[in-house]
Amino acid sequence: MKNRRNYYRILKVQPDAPVEIIRASYRTLMRELKNHPDLGGSTSDASILNEAYETLSNPELRAAYDKRIRAARLERTASASKAASSPPDAARCPLCKKSLAPEAKTGRVCPNCKVPLPSHRQSDRDLEKRRTIARMKKNDPIIYSNSWPEIPKNGTMIDLSPKGMRFLCSEKLDNGTVLKITTPKLKACGVVTNQQQKGGKADTAYAIGISFIAVIFEEARGAFLSVSA
Repeated sequence: MKNRRNYYRILKVQPDAPVEIIRASYRTLMRELKNHPDLGGSTSDASILNEAYETLSNPELRAAYDKRIRAARLERTASASKAASSPPDAARCPLCKKSLAPEAKTGRVCPNCKVPLPSHRQSDRDLEKRRTIARMKKNDPIIYSNSWPEIPKNGTMIDLSPKGMRFLCSEKLDNGTVLKITTPKLKACGVVTNQQQKGGKADTAYAIGISFIAVIFEEARGAFLSVSA
């Protein structure tokens, strides 16, 4: 498949749409929305529309395309699950990838990028903090970074649990991306497990789901709970 974009999204139809709906949508996009070159549209956009229509209007080509889509989706899901469940290399920081000296492996944060480090066992005290951390409201601001040297970026938390969180940001983050996350109540290292596009073209945002690799909760009193949007 030369074009890796989703043909159903290109033609603005559902994956179970009958060929009549696909044909009607294709004609609307080419003529009424003036994507055809003769009507002022770009050649590249028309080429992509033609490619999508030729594939989805042909039963055999569509079946083969659907099979590839399903296989790719399963592969992404498996990769995300593996990234979330596989313990990071104990000899390297999961974010900056710097080698850790033996004495640093049992430390709380990486001496280089200051991201929390995973440990095989967490103290009862740290687990208690997970249960007793003060309530964190939705729409709380967060700062995250997916690179080192660190380039801080802003996000907005959607919800939080002892094992992970979701937040809104302006960029799509691939599954398996390691993040450093800072809020007034915690510092965490997490891996992206899923993302969902929100909003329209003018105000596109992404809801990012992460699983914690390591997290340090600040001292707090009260009840920990997940706040869902």
